[in-house]
Amino acid sequence: MLKIKMILFGLISFFLIESGNAQAFDQKYFKTVLDSLTSNSFAGRGYVENGMTNAGIYLHTEFQKNGLKSFSNNYNQAFNFPINIIKDAKLKINKKELKYGIDFIVKPSSKSISKTNLPFYFFDTKAYIESFQLKDKTRDFIVKDDELQKGKHIILPPLVTSVDSIQKYYKQWANIYEKNENENRAIFRFTSDKLTSSLSQRQSSISEFIISDKFYSKNLKINDYSIDSELNNSFEADNVIGYIDGKNNDSVIVISAHYDHLGKVGQTIFPGASDNASGTAMMMALMKYYSKHQPNYRTVFIAFAGEEAGILGADYYVNNPLFDLKQIKFLINLDIMGAGDQGIQVVNGKVFKNQFDKLIQLNQTNKYLKEVKIRGESCNSDHCPFYLKGVPSFFIYTLGGKGFYHDPNDTVGNLNLSYSEKVYKLLRDFINNI
Repeated sequence: MLKIKMILFGLISFFLIESGNAQAFDQKYFKTVLDSLTSNSFAGRGYVENGMTNAGIYLHTEFQKNGLKSFSNNYNQAFNFPINIIKDAKLKINKKELKYGIDFIVKPSSKSISKTNLPFYFFDTKAYIESFQLKDKTRDFIVKDDELQKGKHIILPPLVTSVDSIQKYYKQWANIYEKNENENRAIFRFTSDKLTSSLSQRQSSISEFIISDKFYSKNLKINDYSIDSELNNSFEADNVIGYIDGKNNDSVIVISAHYDHLGKVGQTIFPGASDNASGTAMMMALMKYYSKHQPNYRTVFIAFAGEEAGILGADYYVNNPLFDLKQIKFLINLDIMGAGDQGIQVVNGKVFKNQFDKLIQLNQTNKYLKEVKIRGESCNSDHCPFYLKGVPSFFIYTLGGKGFYHDPNDTVGNLNLSYSEKVYKLLRDFINNI
């Protein structure tokens, strides 16, 4: 009898361990996806060297390996959009070659330009600040500035003021020069702000360099500069979409993340580890789990392209859905999953309070994360086009970490992955309890 009890105890222990392992976070797979998406071979998952295209092919292959079903003959949903591609940019100041993304960036709408012999116009920041005192002074300053800047390169020095509104206007001042004859001239704007790169779907009539103010001096000399850009009016991209049938297929759960990033400028790669290789890797870890453990509802996984250019992949999808959007019981969009030491933030938490309270309950019961913070609606990621179509949705991102955003330092090495498993478990528990 004792022997039988020992055997039964052993079997129960075995099944409990196996059950625990089945629920475990596949850290190795998560890290493999993260490392793959941020590797140099994907060139920042952008618009040069087929970066975004190759990243999409990689995800397509992973869907296939894990047995996901597709809504058509493959997982791809093709679409196109205009994009101004900054292929390269160089800048030398006082004989120092500046590093792109760290020392300077260019405005994403900049056109191609190379060094010319045009004279330089130094914008008068002191007169600019004083011009806000009276309407007449403002008018006189604008007239004078308009006359002095014609036919010249423009230097916009760092602006030192405690008045936020004046600083805000100054950041936009370069826009007024677009209306001018801008053949072969450029703007050189110096700033104390963090250099945060972005994308543009249009090309401007003028080129603008945005430069760290540590390179500004009274003896400023711009030795060399160039921008190589191309407006592609029909860049082709793919959303990658697959699904796993659930115990109930009348309703659908959508788990989404965007896999694109800013790409590569010259030799500078924007790896986009936090934004959003981490969110894509978390989605793929959940995909791998549900490929082995049938979900309660049909679960659709969507890797969006074109988010950085304006949430374009998600917008295209909701206007060309592969199934009725009304079937979606809930959508969880994952963006910036590379931290968690300060918890998570839940956009739309105030809108879908019952679901948010469920997240709070699960987190408190299991003591996963420091905090689950609530936010209202915000159109700042791929959940937005769905939400505007009436789809219940959360956008969840992690809090904490080093905060590198849209710069070359957003690398895997700068992420805090020690909370990834806890974030994963909270997401999995929430999905299982929707």
